Amino acid sequence: MKKSSRRTKRRAPPPPPAPPPRLLVSFTSLPFGLRGGAYTVRVGADVRTVHVSEQRYHRFLSITSRPELAQWIPEDGEGEEFTTYTWYDHPFILRVMFGRNVAALGSLNSSATVAEPLPPEISLEDPALVGRMETFAKAALGAFNALIAIVRRQARLYHVLDLRREDIDVSIRDAEGAILLEDPLQAQLIRQEEAESEVYNLTQEGDAWYEALRNALQEGETISLADDLLIEAERALKQRFPRQAIVTCHSTVEAAVSALLTYGMKRQGSSDEEIDDVLSTRSLTAKLDVLLRRYTGFSLKRDQYALWRSFGELNDLRNDVVHRGLMPSDEQAALAIGITRDLLRWLEIVRSRNR
Repeated sequence: MKKSSRRTKRRAPPPPPAPPPRLLVSFTSLPFGLRGGAYTVRVGADVRTVHVSEQRYHRFLSITSRPELAQWIPEDGEGEEFTTYTWYDHPFILRVMFGRNVAALGSLNSSATVAEPLPPEISLEDPALVGRMETFAKAALGAFNALIAIVRRQARLYHVLDLRREDIDVSIRDAEGAILLEDPLQAQLIRQEEAESEVYNLTQEGDAWYEALRNALQEGETISLADDLLIEAERALKQRFPRQAIVTCHSTVEAAVSALLTYGMKRQGSSDEEIDDVLSTRSLTAKLDVLLRRYTGFSLKRDQYALWRSFGELNDLRNDVVHRGLMPSDEQAALAIGITRDLLRWLEIVRSRNR
C-alpha cells in the first residue's frame, strides 16, 4: 500500500510595514494677521499651498496691583478700557497694554506653513537629505515671499519686508507633527543674523572715525541727493529688496553725474532751459562719456576704462531688472552697490578738479 505524500506550500512572508508618512515642513511667523486658512500661491511654474494660522496675542508678562485683575486682560490684545502701543519688529509685532492698575506685554503673531511629503525611500541618515531640505526651503521661501509681496501691495504695508532663509524653520515631522529632524542650518543662521544686526551705539567707534566726523561737520557741505540715494540702495538690499537696490543704484549715478554736469554747464554760460533739455534727453551712458568730456574735460570711458566696463555691468543689470523682469540675487545687488560707490568716488575727483 502506497503512502500518499502531501506537499505543504510555504507561505510568502508578509511584506514589511510601510514606513509612517513623513513631511518636510517649513514654518515662519508672518508680520501681519490674515484670516486663517489655506492660500494657494503660484511662483512661476511652482504652486504651493500656504497654511496660515489665525492671529493671536501671546502674553509674556503681566503686571497688576492685585493678582485677580489679570483676568481682565483681553485675550486678543485689544480692549476698550486699555491703551495699546504696538511695535513692529519684522517678522514679529510686540504689543503693550495699559489698563487701570494693570499692564501686559506680549506679541501679536500669525504663522504660515508649507509642507510636502518626504519620499518614503529617503532615510533620516541619507547624506543627500540636507540638500533636499534646502531645495524645499528655497521653494517654501519663494511661496512665503510671494504671499507677503501681494499682501504688502494690496494692503499698502510699506514697512513689511521680504523674508530671508534665517526667518524660516525647516524640519522633518511625522504625520502627528512630532519633529524627527530639526533644521540643520538654524544655529548657523541665527549666529549670522546676530552678526549682521544693526548697531546704533557709535560710542565704540575709534578716534579716526570721530576725527572724520568732526571734519565733515565743519565743512558745511550739504549731503547730496546721490549720497542719500546710495543709502536708500544699501537699505533696500538690507531689507531684502535687491531689485529696488539695483534700480536705485542707477538713479544714484544719474543724480551724481547730472549735478556735476549742471555745475559745468552753468560755468560755461548755459541757460536753465538748455541744461534741462540736455539732461532730460541724453542717456546716462552719454552723460558719463561725451557730456562729461565737453563740460568737465573728463570722460569715464577715456580716463577710467575699467570703471567704464563696470558701469556697463550695472547698466545691464538695471535694464534686465526694469525691461526683462530679472529677479536678481543679493550678490548681484551688492555688486551694483560696490560699482556705484566707485563711480561716486571718481565723480567726486572730477568735481574737485573742476572747482
